[in-house]
Amino acid sequence: MSYSKREMEAGMIYGAPCAEGDYLPDYPEAWRPEPPKVEAEPEIVAVVQKDSSPLRITNKFGLPQPLVEAVSNNKYSPGKSDYTTTQLAGTPARQLVLKKRHWNEISEDVSDLIYSLSGQSKHVVLERAAEFCKEYHYLAEERFYITREGKKIGGQIDLYDEEKRILYDWKETGVYASYHDVKFEWVSQGNINKLLLEENGYEVEQIINIALYRDWKKSEVGRTKDYPPHQVQQFPIEVWTREQTEAFITRRIAEFEAARVELPECTSEERWQTKDLWAMTKKGNKRATKLFDTQTEAESHIEIFKLKGYEVQFRPGTNKRCESYCAAMPFCSQYKQLKENEDAANRNIEAA
Repeated sequence: MSYSKREMEAGMIYGAPCAEGDYLPDYPEAWRPEPPKVEAEPEIVAVVQKDSSPLRITNKFGLPQPLVEAVSNNKYSPGKSDYTTTQLAGTPARQLVLKKRHWNEISEDVSDLIYSLSGQSKHVVLERAAEFCKEYHYLAEERFYITREGKKIGGQIDLYDEEKRILYDWKETGVYASYHDVKFEWVSQGNINKLLLEENGYEVEQIINIALYRDWKKSEVGRTKDYPPHQVQQFPIEVWTREQTEAFITRRIAEFEAARVELPECTSEERWQTKDLWAMTKKGNKRATKLFDTQTEAESHIEIFKLKGYEVQFRPGTNKRCESYCAAMPFCSQYKQLKENEDAANRNIEAA
């Protein structure tokens, strides 16, 4: 700071009255601190229907308008239903209520919805083949309804074989699905859709999900153990009794209705919480050399193999659904608390 400026600031209070009653001028333009930049809210370029709630769409990166139209022109509609089979099958009650409460504050960007185009494509193909399907005793992209607990439930089936009485559902997913048991959400959704079909005069003997692996690589076949040999794989779905399906629907409707009055907390399963781990790392490195389920296992490994220059660090689990797949996350007090706890644990790790 220059001498003249320091002297002026020491002897003057800008904006204060002088002895003569006048006011000193404000800071010279060059001395004024720049005001904090406030980012403008991104413009809403479209409002579409998603999961029975309106969704506001932004275009932060100025992508071409045809791409905006392609993302926005989603033909999906829940129809006149209070709940959809997808919501009953796997949407947490807390998430559903928060999204409905804050729909006019929630937005997603075109760039984050590109993945949905490939998901919509299979429905477009089935719609084109609808007449062909009917000729060969298939139903494609049909929506059905039932009423339970005074609530209308709607579900759209992908494909139904009238002769073989098989209900098919298409699932675009990652190769990881081939290494695990069939998701419970797939099972519950399939059985709710089975009930919808049966109440509308169609008997179902089998449920089959057809997985389309979006990240499948031919080069990995034979190189990676148990890697799926093809990009498509069929998963037979457990068929519930009617009593099991009815009990599940009743419980889920009760959860949703109760959540309107008092928000429940999402369970660790609903948050897709990964487990806590203990990392063996070289001192000074953040990247783990090996991960363990317990601290004892990690420390024993170092001791048994007499590893020099290694230490053990705690790695808290993360909540994948909250962080990457929940539009209501900014309005969720539970997530805020979980994040604070996670940040505190990470600070302890860095301080150790």
